[in-house]
Amino acid sequence: MSNESLNMEGATLPSISRIAYMPVTLFSIIMGLTGAAIACRKAFPDSVMMHSAGFFLGVMSSVLLTVFVAMYVFKMLKYRDEFLHESRHMVRINFFPTISISLLLQSAYWSGWHDISLYLWSAGAMLQLMFTLFIMSSWIHREHFNIAHTNPAWFIPVVGNIVVPLAGVGLGFHETSLFFFSIGLIFWFCLLTIVLYRLFFHESLPDKLMPTMFILLAPPSIGFIAYTDIIGSTDFFAHIIYYFALFVFILLMYNTLTFVKLKFYPSSWAYSFPLAAFSAASAKFADSTGSVIPYFLAKIVVCALIGLIVWLISMTVLSFYKGELFIQEK
Repeated sequence: MSNESLNMEGATLPSISRIAYMPVTLFSIIMGLTGAAIACRKAFPDSVMMHSAGFFLGVMSSVLLTVFVAMYVFKMLKYRDEFLHESRHMVRINFFPTISISLLLQSAYWSGWHDISLYLWSAGAMLQLMFTLFIMSSWIHREHFNIAHTNPAWFIPVVGNIVVPLAGVGLGFHETSLFFFSIGLIFWFCLLTIVLYRLFFHESLPDKLMPTMFILLAPPSIGFIAYTDIIGSTDFFAHIIYYFALFVFILLMYNTLTFVKLKFYPSSWAYSFPLAAFSAASAKFADSTGSVIPYFLAKIVVCALIGLIVWLISMTVLSFYKGELFIQEK
């Protein structure tokens, strides 16, 4: 048996030492699964089958979150150099808030269990603030960043702040939720300008980052849900946020062929959470306004999302067995 791997029925499984190369980007899997679980309940409130599918995805995401957190804590303690290298990486640094977002989404999913939801939300909110301060300080003080390094993954720290109200309002933390929402909303506007400038006037994103284009859909989708939760109604500004999300969705669908041609990357999980968020936002918009198109759009998107999740899980498992997930970056 080698130090690097062990063979099991022809498949290559990573050894314990490969955890040193566990990418923090894997937490986007938790975001996608939990988001899909919530979207199933929102888009199909009366469907036993979809609620069962959502429950299965929710439980799976909770189990994986526990496993991933344990593995990443082990990496931090055992392989400190690799952890520090990742925390200084110009792209991966933006994925650290996927940990806090996963906790916040889990809090929203398990909202029926008050104590569990409260603990998850508290941990997620505190981590989110820490990650936001750390990453923004990195953007400000590190001179090696330039416009070419900008990509839609920069929205992830912003999205995390907007996610806080999803469970926070129901738990009674109205002002705290408004605090985080304000941070996310203002910096979403700022980063949107920067990211669009980079996409319009500089070279195209590399293929492995192309799926992150879907992250553009997440801030307005989650923003609509969070905003309406905070104010308790769907006002004029809420309509603006949702319709912007709708336009971004249409734009992404218009470019479907570009994404279909891409091969699978771990970053392909970036498709899942934004689509789940848009589906949930459409369902809420339909409930509050009586609009027919968002009502059916929510159902169509969540059905397509389940198919996408099946494909993503299959390809991720295949990549794991081929030893392509836990690899040292060149």
